Amino acid sequence: MKKIIALLIVLLILVGCAPKEEKKLLKILTSSGYPPYEMTKPDGTLEGFDIDFGEALAIELGYDGVEWVDMDFGGIIAALNSNSADMAIAGMSADPQRDSIFSVPYLIRDEESPFFVLTKKGNGIVDTPTLANKIVGVQIGTIQEGAVNQMKAELNLTTDPRNDIGQMVQEILVGRIDFIVVEGLVAKEYVTQFSELNMFLLQHEAATSVPGVVVTLPKNSTLKAAVDAAIAKLTADGTLAALEAKWFDE
Repeated sequence: MKKIIALLIVLLILVGCAPKEEKKLLKILTSSGYPPYEMTKPDGTLEGFDIDFGEALAIELGYDGVEWVDMDFGGIIAALNSNSADMAIAGMSADPQRDSIFSVPYLIRDEESPFFVLTKKGNGIVDTPTLANKIVGVQIGTIQEGAVNQMKAELNLTTDPRNDIGQMVQEILVGRIDFIVVEGLVAKEYVTQFSELNMFLLQHEAATSVPGVVVTLPKNSTLKAAVDAAIAKLTADGTLAALEAKWFDE
C-alpha cells in the first residue's frame, strides 16, 4: 500500500512539473475611445464591434485568442511596420497614403459617411460654410485629418491635433474646440451620450474616401490571403451580420 501511495505522489509531482502549453495569441493593435468600434470598460478591458470581430477572426485563423494592444491611432502604422503586431483593427479605411497591406472590407455601411461634423448645439455651426474661421479638432493619422487639412486654407480653419476622440468631444462641450469630423456611426454615439451635441454631413470635395473598414497588416505580412478568406467565412456564416446588429442597430 505504501508503495502505491508513493507511486501516486511521484505521478502527481510529474504532472505538476509538466510544462503548460502556451496559448497561441494573435497580436492586434487598436485605439480605444472610438465607439461603437472600440471602447474601454471601467475595468480596463476592451469592448466594441472591432473587438468582437477581432476575437472571431483570431479563432477563424487558428489562434486561441487575441493579445490586444491599445495605443494612439496615429502611431499604429509605424508600429505595424516595425513588426510590433500581426495586424491592426481600429475602424481603419484602406487609405492609399498608409504604407500597409489592407484586407478586403469587413464592414461597409453605405448609409454612413466617414465625414460627419460633430459640434455643440447653438454655436452657429449648421452646415459646411459656417465652419469658416473655427477651431477644429483632428485625430492624428486619420482620413478625417487629411480632409480637414485640404479645407484648412479655404475655410481659414485652426486645427488642434489630438490623439483621443473622447478628449476632443469634451473640449467641444466646454467650448475650447468648435467641431470635429468623425464617422457617422461615431458621431451618433456621442450625440446619444450628450444631448448638447449636434451632427451633420460634411459637404465638401475633400470629404471622399475608399468605402469600407479593413484589417490593416504590416507591409511585409503574409497573412492577407488568410485574413480575406476568414472575413469571407465570417460574412457567409452570419457572424458579421450578428455583430452589426449588436453594435450598430440596437
